[in-house]
Amino acid sequence: MKDFWQHDNGKVYAVRSDSFGRITGAAGPFDPDNLGSLEDFHYGPAIVEWVKNAIAERKLRRIHATPVKQVLPNR
Repeated sequence: MKDFWQHDNGKVYAVRSDSFGRITGAAGPFDPDNLGSLEDFHYGPAIVEWVKNAIAERKLRRIHATPVKQVLPNR
């Protein structure tokens, strides 16, 4: 499962977890106005412990974000 999580400072992180809810990878920080698809990120172990601690301290909250898509005008 992959979800976006937003920190109290406004930055967004992509977090991957297994079917038991254990965090297995994370990516970020990202600007909330320029998010890609959750499938496009490289999830690594570097910030997993930080993410776990931030969630435990209630500094990160899960959000439902949609990636920004460029809309082309009708011609």
